[in-house]
Amino acid sequence: SSTGNLCFESASVALRPLVLGFAAVGIFCVGTAFAGASPKPPPPPEVSFAALPASATVQQKQPDGKLNPIRARLLSDHARVAPGDTLRLGVYLEQNKGWHTYYKSPGGEIGLPTTIEWTLPEGGTASEYQYPVPQRFDDQDIVSYGYDDQILLFSEVKLPQGLALGSHTIKATAAWLACEVSCIPGNVELELPIEVGATSEKNDFGPLFDHFAAQHPLDPLSIEAIAVETALSTSAIRPNEEFKAAFLVTPIDPAKPIELLSEERWPTFTQINNGWDWWVNDVTLKKTDTGALLVVVHAESYEPDPLPTKAELGGLFQFKVGEQTIKTEIMRSMPWAATGTSSTPSSSALWQLAEVDTAKLHGAAAALEEKGEEPAKKEATPGSTPGAIPMGPGGILLLLLGGFAGGLLLNAMPCVLPVLTLKLYSLIEQKEATRGEQRLAGLAYSGGILVCFWVFAAAVIVVRFVFQEEVGWGFQFQYPGFVAALATIVFAFSLSLFGVFEVPAVGANQAAQAQSKEGPVGYFLTGIFAVLLATPCSAPFLGPALAFAFAAPTVFLVITFTMVGLGLAAPFLLIAFMPALYRLLPPPGAWMETFKQFLGFTLVATTVWLVSVLGAQIGFDNTIWYLVFLMFVAFGCWVFGRWGGLAETGMRQISALLVALVITVAAGVAFLDFSMAEAACDDGSVATELDFEHEIPWQPFSEDRVEALRGQTVFIDFTADWCWSCKVNERVVLETQTIREAMRDNKVVPLKADWTRKDEVITKWLKRFGKIGVPLYVVIPADGDAEPIVLPEVITTTLVVDAIEEG
Repeated sequence: SSTGNLCFESASVALRPLVLGFAAVGIFCVGTAFAGASPKPPPPPEVSFAALPASATVQQKQPDGKLNPIRARLLSDHARVAPGDTLRLGVYLEQNKGWHTYYKSPGGEIGLPTTIEWTLPEGGTASEYQYPVPQRFDDQDIVSYGYDDQILLFSEVKLPQGLALGSHTIKATAAWLACEVSCIPGNVELELPIEVGATSEKNDFGPLFDHFAAQHPLDPLSIEAIAVETALSTSAIRPNEEFKAAFLVTPIDPAKPIELLSEERWPTFTQINNGWDWWVNDVTLKKTDTGALLVVVHAESYEPDPLPTKAELGGLFQFKVGEQTIKTEIMRSMPWAATGTSSTPSSSALWQLAEVDTAKLHGAAAALEEKGEEPAKKEATPGSTPGAIPMGPGGILLLLLGGFAGGLLLNAMPCVLPVLTLKLYSLIEQKEATRGEQRLAGLAYSGGILVCFWVFAAAVIVVRFVFQEEVGWGFQFQYPGFVAALATIVFAFSLSLFGVFEVPAVGANQAAQAQSKEGPVGYFLTGIFAVLLATPCSAPFLGPALAFAFAAPTVFLVITFTMVGLGLAAPFLLIAFMPALYRLLPPPGAWMETFKQFLGFTLVATTVWLVSVLGAQIGFDNTIWYLVFLMFVAFGCWVFGRWGGLAETGMRQISALLVALVITVAAGVAFLDFSMAEAACDDGSVATELDFEHEIPWQPFSEDRVEALRGQTVFIDFTADWCWSCKVNERVVLETQTIREAMRDNKVVPLKADWTRKDEVITKWLKRFGKIGVPLYVVIPADGDAEPIVLPEVITTTLVVDAIEEG
């Protein structure tokens, strides 16, 4: 995407995240590049692997026949070992150039740690394998930690005292995720024969083990130059509560204060999580007056079941004391208490110090400057979700209820109305059905809605974790392949309502069909249809809930989508389970055929809207060819209706369906091209004179233009051609004489942030204001110190005018 003076380059984009993402889930994913990587450690010593047996070296073949970019070897530092002695066993990963694997705490929402499982002779024990100090990879604010060269993870293995002499086989199962432009998982089983003899003898791999051992963080208790203190803000962590952890590293010699390795938090502190029962909202870091280093982690717990029995929070610390560079892991145990049990605030002197310094960090910048101190720097926390929303104990529940309310209100949004009228038709059809049939219809419709929302949640997860792309509500409409597919389905559905064809159960005759209603499958598919048309819309209460869902861990994304789906399904479900409400509906009759054909025109209107969205993405020529394709779709539907109708035999119906499909597929191959059209260039200039006489003189949004307009009031309309709510707001509220006069009189510069195409800058700005989709309306006041004014999704003339005048 372009942020200023650059044009969009044309790209061939169809349903990349949705199609490729699902096809490659578990195999391929987008990794972070090496931009911003930290300095590399020294290369490992050269050793020969010629003597290793074939079972100790594995390089997997991928499904496409290519070799995995990682070759794994199982190594020992002994040629022979005596019973009861200790040897070092490790898995050595040789990575192709450009590829990297991950640290035990990869950072953010990407990456997976490399893991090893040992299979030892009975009675043997292995220490926990350690990870060397990682490198930092930073690509477009996506931070991860890992290794882009050879890496050896090893354990110290103690053999049992009574182990029989001779050859014994040790096995290791290693798993990793390797990333370059794509990410490929690896999982191998390695076997290494170990010779057990009367005496121990080392081999040539010892220097390799020593090299990586030197890169392991030190035990803080073994470092004489520092003293370490840790404290929690509470005696026990309870579910769904905020808590803090403080870490104080004090130099023993006051003349040698702690020196940070850089002004940024990396590499001074790298968060380490050993559990999934909490998330970190923020980290503050500063030096105290005594030369010590104070780190405070601000976190919030989930509601784990069962409660964790062993949990730790901490990080990898890197700093200097005098001439000594120290790298150490400092962790704090986290006791848990059940909901409803008591816990007390910490009385630790360290925590009292942390409370004071935290207050300074957040609210007393001026006082710090007077003392000659600098406020602590903050950045997104590795292992936490960027943009996470700090919540109180009941905050999550309120947001989930907001998601339900937003889903309920989606039923009143313009994009869902065509589906609601179809459901009204179905309800009238069901009026004379049995109570069981009515309830089954309600459950089937709700099931279609929920399944579709769950599929969308999975798509979001795939795009975020696999393709490492930021997405928002309705993101699938940014891909022309999806828009075209939906427009085709809607158009075919409209032809069905006009009577061009019907879709019976294969082999059904006219008499049997006349006795049947729509059926559970029909209601299920209509529920899916409702969600497909609902996703470009937003509604009151929906924005905060979705912003939380897209920023929170995966489980909350799924739960929030479920609540929105339940809200969308609630009206129909309520009617299905309350037969008394059916009495409010008119009786079925001949008038319904006319009503059904009227509904067909609402779907034709929806098709026109979707084709206009497609035209904005793929350009005029490709849109004309898509309309030609729709003509053949209509022809195929007519063929099916003419020779595959209810009066025909099952074989004739199948034959007609196959002919219709061949016509449609052949037309698609011949005419469809979803290449993105080249967008209009933006030279980045700022118009000096704006004419509000007939329409709002929108200027293209860019960060450079916003910066250039500093000191002027700016109105930003975050919109998209596929957002029906946006278009209604623009037509009914924004493009009116009252708003134009208010903008002109208050010297407002209107900017339009068009999210019809994927645009990472606009996505970032949406998240900045706690939104995950459009519409969004923001007034940036002329006073640079004033907070931006954010308007709700549903706007009125009064709301907009008041915001403009306030700005």
